[in-house]
Amino acid sequence: MNKTLLIVKKYKIYFIIGLVVILGAGYFIFGRGNGNTEAFTVVKTDVEQSVELSGKVQTSDRADLGFASSGRVARILVKNNQVVQRGAVLAQLEIGDLLADLRIRQADLRTEGVDLEAAKEELNRIIKQEDAKVESAYSKLLSSDLVLVPDSNSYPANAPSISGLYDGKEGQYKVSIDKKNITLPDFTLKTFGLETTSRIINEESPTALGSKGLYISFSSNDIDPYLDTIWYLHIPNKSGPSYVANYNAYNEAKKNRDLAVQNAEFKYKKLVTEGDNGNNTVAQAEIQKINAEIRKNTIYAPFTGKVTNIEREVGENASIGERVISILGENKLEVVLQVSELDVSRLTPGANVKLTLDALPAEEFIGTIETINSRDTEIEGVPVYEAFVAVNADARIKTGMTATGTVILMTKTGVLAIPNYFVKKVDQKNIVEVLSGKSTADREVTLGLVGSDSMVEIISGLTEGDKIVAAPKQ
Repeated sequence: MNKTLLIVKKYKIYFIIGLVVILGAGYFIFGRGNGNTEAFTVVKTDVEQSVELSGKVQTSDRADLGFASSGRVARILVKNNQVVQRGAVLAQLEIGDLLADLRIRQADLRTEGVDLEAAKEELNRIIKQEDAKVESAYSKLLSSDLVLVPDSNSYPANAPSISGLYDGKEGQYKVSIDKKNITLPDFTLKTFGLETTSRIINEESPTALGSKGLYISFSSNDIDPYLDTIWYLHIPNKSGPSYVANYNAYNEAKKNRDLAVQNAEFKYKKLVTEGDNGNNTVAQAEIQKINAEIRKNTIYAPFTGKVTNIEREVGENASIGERVISILGENKLEVVLQVSELDVSRLTPGANVKLTLDALPAEEFIGTIETINSRDTEIEGVPVYEAFVAVNADARIKTGMTATGTVILMTKTGVLAIPNYFVKKVDQKNIVEVLSGKSTADREVTLGLVGSDSMVEIISGLTEGDKIVAAPKQ
């Protein structure tokens, strides 16, 4: 017995360490349920279903350009990496003979077209001149002998006088004179019919009647007798003494205009017909043919972009359609994303895409799906489809950059959701283990949207604050 106590005292520290190890092992084995459970409290959150795709930045404008004719290169007007505008001349073959023929034909056409141009100018001058005469005669017809007719024969005042040149349409004015407030000195002139206007009467000078060039004046400075009177003005005044003469003059002006224009048109059309039947048309056709030949011997920029490659030098021969210059547009960038056959049916043109570039990891850009190829492309034996995403031009974005695009397919906000590995399938039912005190119970749940981040919506079966347990996510 004493020997045993001596041994215990001698190795006391080792006994204490062993006891701690045994108690710790017991805690993990019995107190933690063998370390095979994980708890989660049900909360409301957002569930987002998306698809993530990879691709590269490209430009939708790119072209390899050549001549439509063969010949010797006479001019290369650009350099590599030079930015050119749409329509700019990039290169040209030897066209000295074509340019000489073009100048000769243009000189011939200018000589033959002098009389035709003069006749056209004369026709336009006569039309303008005769139209002005007709407008003047019509204005005189409408503006002459204008008188105001009283609404009642019992008015104590004489009719106001009308002056000015009228430039409106035919019809009738109704004119009334009243006051907005009987205590105020100002009289108000109102018009109806041809125009609806209202203005204060100027007692010292003529007052505008409407806005078509006519003025009304009163016989004396005393306007009181005109208060609450109504007058009518007919335009034109067909009862006026000069109406018939003015009407005939107006018709005569129209006849003279038609005759003068007809004569000028006859001279012009005659010259056009003679030109169509003579050398004029031939010269124009020859000029068009030469210009077409010059275009075949010239390379133009089809869009604004940057020259990326020049295949030929001045003095070398170039064949028809042979690539001479390559151009790459940078104003219209697009991201080409690779889409698997499982995801292609879920994407639609017009959908927004969140884009990130490996070269600009801190930036996020927004693009829009424009088109999706209907035919697949095999990459390392796997069929993929190309989705073309338009993105706004940015000086930092360059062609060839690696991009990642995220397309949000569906989002639900503020819904109950849990990690999907808490759900187990039992006889085609979705079951979760709900923690109640120290025990658990199976409960059936109805699932909704499955998110891309492994969260799944719970439509029914759980409430906010419930605690569930499951095997931990591996």
